[in-house]
Amino acid sequence: MDQVSTEDRIATEEEEEDEAENAEADTGLLQSSAPALFDQTENLQPNLHLLGRLFLSRPMSHTFNCILLFQFISIGISYVLAGSEAYAALLDIRHVYVIPAFTWILTLAILLAHTVIQPITSLLTLLKGILLIVTVAVTFAVGSEVGLQSSSDFSQMGKPFLMGTVALGGIVNVMPLLYSQISHNKTQILWFRRAVLGGLTTCMVLNILWCWAVLEIVPQTSLPERRMAAASTLQATSSSLSTPSSSASPLLFSNISLEESEKAGEIATIPLTKIINERYKAYSWVAELIQVFIAISVTVSFLVMGSAMKHTIDGLVSSLWSSRLEWLSKAWERNSPSKHPHCSARSLAKLGFSLLGFGIIFIVSVCDPRGFVVMLDKVVSFSLNTEVGLFVFIMLRESREDRFQHLTVPLPVGDCVFSLTWLLPTYFLFAVTYDVLQTLADVAHYLPYYSHDQELHIYNTTGSFTAANLSTFL
Repeated sequence: MDQVSTEDRIATEEEEEDEAENAEADTGLLQSSAPALFDQTENLQPNLHLLGRLFLSRPMSHTFNCILLFQFISIGISYVLAGSEAYAALLDIRHVYVIPAFTWILTLAILLAHTVIQPITSLLTLLKGILLIVTVAVTFAVGSEVGLQSSSDFSQMGKPFLMGTVALGGIVNVMPLLYSQISHNKTQILWFRRAVLGGLTTCMVLNILWCWAVLEIVPQTSLPERRMAAASTLQATSSSLSTPSSSASPLLFSNISLEESEKAGEIATIPLTKIINERYKAYSWVAELIQVFIAISVTVSFLVMGSAMKHTIDGLVSSLWSSRLEWLSKAWERNSPSKHPHCSARSLAKLGFSLLGFGIIFIVSVCDPRGFVVMLDKVVSFSLNTEVGLFVFIMLRESREDRFQHLTVPLPVGDCVFSLTWLLPTYFLFAVTYDVLQTLADVAHYLPYYSHDQELHIYNTTGSFTAANLSTFL
């Protein structure tokens, strides 16, 4: 009996220690005695604005906020354009008409039903992953029937490189939102890190396989000689179009290519489904599966990034409110008969600024409905790479300074792993430098100095879409 009582006391003491650790982690993560940034409940929910305000100087913090909001809006625009094209392909209508419905239905869901959307988004993310695996496998199977040979030109790897930084670097903007949904103890944080690394690895592998599968079916370029060959052989091969096992080259049947889709600002699944529906009608169900997958995928991406943008804007408004607009809350409480916590002046301000952000996304998307590739290739990649390669790196280095040692971190990173943070500026700032130089080179071609060899430039541009066409996949 004494032994049992001793074991019970030990178990009780261990449980109390775990509870004390969890409580300390939850209340101590961002609890500093210096800046009283938020209310007690909001101190438990770190956001990108708060992290920038803690670990960056005031000018850099303001710059970080601007780049952050610019990045959220630009990637939101790219998702609206991609999502409208995906649903337009399903509904067989022009994607311009889908933009308002896609934008505002999902926006209202994020703003007004955020607690309901979170579990739905989790289920859709799981469905998205399963569909991606199935879609890649089926697309490879169809590609083996097509037998299309792709060519590689590593001198044109810049655009796929920039798209890769967008596909893998965007997790930085989502992590604070995801972190706010777990308990701040060592066990959950450890599994949180493992989930992030596992998700990034899975994303990288599936993106590579998806690009490879698309190249098995869709031609990379639309060369003039291919168009002439298609026109001259159309009559001779019309009788063999109905069978998927035809020995004729699939390059000769249409002018659909990744190059033409990039010029039209289309996502890569548009030419993919066109070729399957026109040339391989027996696999039309594959085209439908691809369209459903892309529609779900972009919907989930918009919901996740939109929620992350709302989370950041809420933190920005709360910080501004606590420092400058607290008098407005007091005036609201005195004059408003309603005491509902979700109908305060601060909550309405958060809603208003979030609506403003989504409104900008909608306006730009409507004004430039064909700008998906340019938006993703130039704007999103530049802002995201600057954010991660410069500001996030500085915040990570500053967090190890002596003046921040009073902040309690439940599971600190070891020195060996922390030294890997030098890879951030090496990788992402190199992408920024390349992006700037490539943009300057593109602009130089439009200067009057180059007008005398415009025909040569057009020919070179037509022949340069090989590996660069991978930018339309991501």
